[in-house]
Amino acid sequence: MGPAPAGKRRRGLLAWLLVLAFILAGCTYNRREPGLFGQGGDEPSSAGTSQPPPRPRAGNGNPQLPVLAEAVWTSGEGLYLNVRIAVHAVRRISGGTVLDWSVTPLLSSGLRPGETIPGQLDFGLTRPVDGRLEIFLLDAAGGRVFRPLAEVRRGREACLCTPLGQAQDDVRIGQTTLLQTAFPPLPFGLLAVDVDVATVPPFYHIPVTPIGMVPSVSSPVDLARPADLTAAVANTVDFRYGPAQQRFFVAIEAVYVSSTFTAVWWTIQSSSPGPGLDSADQPPIADAHPPPHPGNAVSAGGPQILRARGAPLRARLATSRAAGSGVEECLCTGLRGWADSLRDPSERVSVATILPPLPIGTLQVDVLLPGLPAMTGVRTTAASDSAFHSAGPVEHSTKTWTYRRDRAEPGWAPSEWPTPVPAAADIKGFRQVVDTFVR
Repeated sequence: MGPAPAGKRRRGLLAWLLVLAFILAGCTYNRREPGLFGQGGDEPSSAGTSQPPPRPRAGNGNPQLPVLAEAVWTSGEGLYLNVRIAVHAVRRISGGTVLDWSVTPLLSSGLRPGETIPGQLDFGLTRPVDGRLEIFLLDAAGGRVFRPLAEVRRGREACLCTPLGQAQDDVRIGQTTLLQTAFPPLPFGLLAVDVDVATVPPFYHIPVTPIGMVPSVSSPVDLARPADLTAAVANTVDFRYGPAQQRFFVAIEAVYVSSTFTAVWWTIQSSSPGPGLDSADQPPIADAHPPPHPGNAVSAGGPQILRARGAPLRARLATSRAAGSGVEECLCTGLRGWADSLRDPSERVSVATILPPLPIGTLQVDVLLPGLPAMTGVRTTAASDSAFHSAGPVEHSTKTWTYRRDRAEPGWAPSEWPTPVPAAADIKGFRQVVDTFVR
C-alpha cells in the first residue's frame, strides 16, 4: 500500500512532533540505540514437508511496514526455533485500542525459507488452564495493566484478536505474519505504553497513535534477517530443584533498565533428566515471596535485584480481577505447559521477569536467585526508546474486520499493512479489564 499524500503526512508529522514534545520531557536515553534493548548502545551499559505458502509474507516485503521494537525469542518445546517478535503500532480505535505485532520464524538448521514448522510450535503466550492471553499494555506512571478484550466460553477465555493457536500452526520459516490484539480504551492523555509480550522483556515506550492514524517508517527493517545473539552476562552454578532433585543452571542474558521498569532476561537449562518445570512454584525459579492468592504461581518470578539500602527489588505484582477477588500475579513468563521440554538434559527455555525501575544511570547490579550465590557486578543495558523508531504518525483510512466465533481472523501479510481493526460493535460485547500494580 502506497504512502499517504503529502498533506496528510505533514499533518501527521506535526501531530507526532507534539507527541514527542511530551515524551522528550522525561526521556533520558540514548537515541542511537540500534535495537529493541539497545545492544551495542552507549548508555548505560558498560559493556516438515516443504509446501508453497498460501500468500507471500516476506519479512521485508513491505517497506511501509513500521517496526517500532523487536526481540528474538527461542521456543521452549524442544524445537529451539528463533522467532522474531515485533511491535508495529499501538493504535486508538473507536471504543478501544489495538496492538499490531508480528512473528517471523527465522532460518534454522535443516529448514528452508517457506517451509512449515515441524512439530508443535508454542509461543508460550496462552495459559493452558483458562486460555488467557499473556500480552499486556503497561502504563507504569498510572500503575495500570490493560488486559486483552476477552469473552469467556465454557470456562476458557477467547480474546478479540488473531488467535495464537492458528498462527502457531500456519507460520513458515522466514515469513512474517501480522497479528492483532484488542484492548480497552487508553486514557486520553496517555501518549506511550510499554508492551509486555510475556516471553520476552517489555517493549519500552511504544507511542500511542490517534484514531485514524498509523506510525510511518523511519527506515525499512528486514524481519527475516538472522538473529544477533550475544553472550550471557552472568551464570549460576548447577543446582538441584524440586522433589526429584533435577539439576539446572541459569544464564542471565541481560538486565534491561528504563524509566518505567527493570527486566531480567534469563535462560534456564537442564543438566539432568527429570520432570521439568511444569510445576515450578518454588525459588529459585519462582517467586520466593508470592502473594497470598497467586494467579500464576508456576512462573519465572525468581530473580531479585539487591540494593545497598532497603529490600531487594522483586518481580512486579499486579491484580488479576478476572481471576477473582484478591488474586495477584507476577509480570513474568508463565512456565506451565510450554516449558515441559526441560525433562531431558541440555534442554533450555528463555524467560523474562519484570521488576520496578532502578535509579537512572545504574550501570551494574547484583542479581539474586534465592538459595543460590548472588551474581555480582552484572552490567545493565538501556532499553531502547521505541518512539525514535518511527518518523511520526500519518493519517490513513482504516477498514474493519468482524468477529466471528466460528471463523477467526487468521492474520495478515506485510503487504496488507495497515491492517483492518475490529468493528466498534464487536468491541462492546467483550469484557474490559484494567488491573493495577501492587508491587
